[in-house]
Amino acid sequence: MTTISKREFLRLLGLGASALGMQSAFGSFAFAQETGLPAWAALPAGAEPKTGGKLVYGQTYPNWAVGTSDNGKHPYYWVDLLTRSIWNCLVWVDHDFNLQGELAESWQADETLKVWDFKLREGVLFHNGKEMTSADVVASINAHIAQKGSGFINAWFESIEATGKYAVRFNLNAAYAEWPYALAEYRLAIVPAAGDDVILTDGIGTGPFKLVEVDNRRGFKAIRNENYWLKGRPFIDEVEGYVVNSQTAINGFRSGQFNAVFNIDPTTAGQYESAAGIVDKATGGDQFLISMPKNLDMAWNDPRIRLALSLSIDRNAINQIVYNDPGTWIGNDTHMSGINPEFLPREVAYDIDKAKALLAEAGHPNGIDLPPVVFSPSFPEMPRVMAIVAESVKKAGINIEIREMPTDGFSAYVTEVNKPYGRPAVGPVGPRNPATNMSRMAVNQSEEAGWTGEKADAYRALYATTIAEPDETKRLSMYQELQRIAQSDTPAIILGGRRNMLAHSAGVVNLKSHFQNWGSRFDDVWIQS
Repeated sequence: MTTISKREFLRLLGLGASALGMQSAFGSFAFAQETGLPAWAALPAGAEPKTGGKLVYGQTYPNWAVGTSDNGKHPYYWVDLLTRSIWNCLVWVDHDFNLQGELAESWQADETLKVWDFKLREGVLFHNGKEMTSADVVASINAHIAQKGSGFINAWFESIEATGKYAVRFNLNAAYAEWPYALAEYRLAIVPAAGDDVILTDGIGTGPFKLVEVDNRRGFKAIRNENYWLKGRPFIDEVEGYVVNSQTAINGFRSGQFNAVFNIDPTTAGQYESAAGIVDKATGGDQFLISMPKNLDMAWNDPRIRLALSLSIDRNAINQIVYNDPGTWIGNDTHMSGINPEFLPREVAYDIDKAKALLAEAGHPNGIDLPPVVFSPSFPEMPRVMAIVAESVKKAGINIEIREMPTDGFSAYVTEVNKPYGRPAVGPVGPRNPATNMSRMAVNQSEEAGWTGEKADAYRALYATTIAEPDETKRLSMYQELQRIAQSDTPAIILGGRRNMLAHSAGVVNLKSHFQNWGSRFDDVWIQS
């Protein structure tokens, strides 16, 4: 296989070594020449995929937004977030945290990092037979902006324009060195251009499978897209996915109803293995964020109380008891994940004595009762995680009621009160690149939850400087300083530590768990028997 590295590509363009510091300014140009497929699509050495068969999976992690719409054909309300069976985006983050072109072949920024040009793949067909062009990309992105599909692009987006039949240009309102990562979000699907009242609603995409049937809250059926842009893919003929609870997932796997289950409860891994299943664990996964609104008269408006709460949570116990994974990284109270090279652990993560001292300093020497916090069991182990949280903080004299409620309707329950910050709540946040991770405390109102003050101002100012910095090494140092600022004021608490896991039968080949739950693909999977 012959590939062209980014360094070699830049050399051939005559751009020189100075351009090499601009991480993400250029897309992936490595291709498997003998197949015409991108290099990232290469199969394991010696693989002999078989065509045909059906993947039927159970999913224990439903889309938190399903309760806000009855249209499961819309990518925002897809049953389980694994949208790439039906839709594609411009770019994709692979299993090794590398950015790869999906519907975009390449991209490049100008020297201001405010203008980004994307070259689209030619000959890509939608499920309805229409060719994808720049007009569809422009219409899709504008629809996402209008429908607030991803806050990760709205804050910086100014406009998108077609610069050719297969080329688009993004104009940003500020420099953003890692802009292509923002376009990898699972909601930012590219769909056929249509009117404002129709676009994104018909279930038509460019993905490896065409939607046949969907029940917004239960599951879907899809068949092979014979015109998929990755030639020769997918290998399997049909995909069915069903949202189920953990016990139903195990029973369905044992009975042969499911030949795969996504997001298995970590404590049940042995049960899948005893049923001849193969368990695959990703390098990372979603974290659990405790959002503490600060615009109301609540005790945690005092940062000493927020830090005391953080220091009294025994996160190592969560890793040991829930994940059977002692020594795994723990959340550092920023959105950074342990799989991010820039991750900066707290100097001290668990200290009951310090927590008690902080409470006493804040006027609560005999402990404190904190407001109730709600959560939805988006992952099957989450009730046990939250039980450990509630129990461990009692050692510092903190009493906090953590209430469980169903996923269906949870989002509306949280956000429709005390807008834009919502109720005190716990929810999952997925691992992303640092520019996206660190933006959440700068622009996501529900997650920064009314964070104000000198440190909040310093954080937002440094973040704007950081994402405008073209040098990757300098950005790394700045990302770590951003983490220090957040840790010093604890605007949110993030537990961390989990790793996404799936189980599949021996007859399902090349199905891997992705650290970004929504990054899972089905075009390189086959059924051996």
